[in-house]
Amino acid sequence: MGQPFGGGQAAIDVAVAAVPLLTVIGAALYLNGQHRRYGRPTGWSGTLTRAALLVGVGLVAYAVWPLPASIDGLCPVVPEAAPPPDPRSIALALGLFLPVGILARARFRRGLLVTLALGTALALTVTAVRATGVLGLYPCSYNVDAPELTGVAVAGVLLGWLLARWVPPLWPYGPHRSWPGAVPDRAAPDLFRRALGTLLDLGAWWFGSHLVLALITAYGPVPADIEARVRIAVLSGVALLLGVLVPMLRRDRCSPGRAAVHLALTERSMSRPAGRHLVLARTALLSLPVVLLIVSGHGWWAMAVVAVHASAAVVRPDGTGLVDLLCGVRVRTRSTIDGALPGRLVRYSPPETPAPAAV
Repeated sequence: MGQPFGGGQAAIDVAVAAVPLLTVIGAALYLNGQHRRYGRPTGWSGTLTRAALLVGVGLVAYAVWPLPASIDGLCPVVPEAAPPPDPRSIALALGLFLPVGILARARFRRGLLVTLALGTALALTVTAVRATGVLGLYPCSYNVDAPELTGVAVAGVLLGWLLARWVPPLWPYGPHRSWPGAVPDRAAPDLFRRALGTLLDLGAWWFGSHLVLALITAYGPVPADIEARVRIAVLSGVALLLGVLVPMLRRDRCSPGRAAVHLALTERSMSRPAGRHLVLARTALLSLPVVLLIVSGHGWWAMAVVAVHASAAVVRPDGTGLVDLLCGVRVRTRSTIDGALPGRLVRYSPPETPAPAAV
């Protein structure tokens, strides 16, 4: 069976764009599920929830590293055997899989057998991705590790679970509840949550656009004289879809990344969705300059635009940015406009009073 997308450089271009895009989509789905079940992440459990996201991203990076962008000099003429594990690779595998065991016990409250099964599945998946050249997208395996590292990874998961099981009871000043309790999500979202939603949007736009470009190139070479115009058209089209069309159709008026962390764009004085004309004005003043600067290769100036917008948010108690003040909108949580409660929230039900017996 041949390689996907015809193999060669075209398949590598697809892999370079698809792997980060799938990582962004996975992070968005994870965050959406956590907010839907538990509401606003708070306290130590919220920190562990975000740590689980970082661990997942780290495992993806470990599995595909260094994700070469060019086929030149990638595959050796004579296939080489995997080198024996050195102390650096052992420490890296142990350090990446140790948090898996810790989080499985402390955050997700999984037992030893379930944790070992999960750790073994993750270790085998990482090994398979490396051994097959990102599931066949690369013509050869560019980063093969010794099979012993799979056992080291499973041992790291086991050690992490044991540490999470026995260390907290012996630590008198440490937190004792590390799993979340559902709380209503009605408070103003903090700046970290807003920035995380924005990063998800930027990642979906950038890597989604480059995946479309890679697929276009894989199924038909683009003439060199129009290659730059095709790139600009794809970047602009995906930005229009994610940044304008999707918010216009959604009740919370948010792009996909901000919707994943359950944000909403509302009117200034009332908790109802902002008018579409206000959303377009905000997009024209904030998102459009950022996209144009990035497309034209001036990413540092795009960061300056974001910094000017955030200058008001860091000093105001409600975290309202400069563009939001100018457009008369506010960034709130989704539950403020739909009244939804977390799925795991414990609801009080009064006991049923038995009907009086008939005389």
